[in-house]
Amino acid sequence: MAALSKEAVRRQVLAFLDEEPEDGDNLMDFGLSSIDAMQLIAAWKEVGFDVSFVELARRPTIDGMWELLRARASAGPKRLTNGS
Repeated sequence: MAALSKEAVRRQVLAFLDEEPEDGDNLMDFGLSSIDAMQLIAAWKEVGFDVSFVELARRPTIDGMWELLRARASAGPKRLTNGS
């Protein structure tokens, strides 16, 4: 399995947006829809990160999503990297 980095999460999120937010910006303010969020969740589940829509909605920033994925990684054998 390929490692997931914060930069990879940022790239995944940016694919749904027209503007580039800072990592702490609320992504809903930049146009991330609930359908987009569900697509991100599906992609992460495919590589072993079990997150829910509610969890993601409570952390609608790149920083928040990264922290959520890091927390999930500590519960299992997923691979995360701090770099890009």
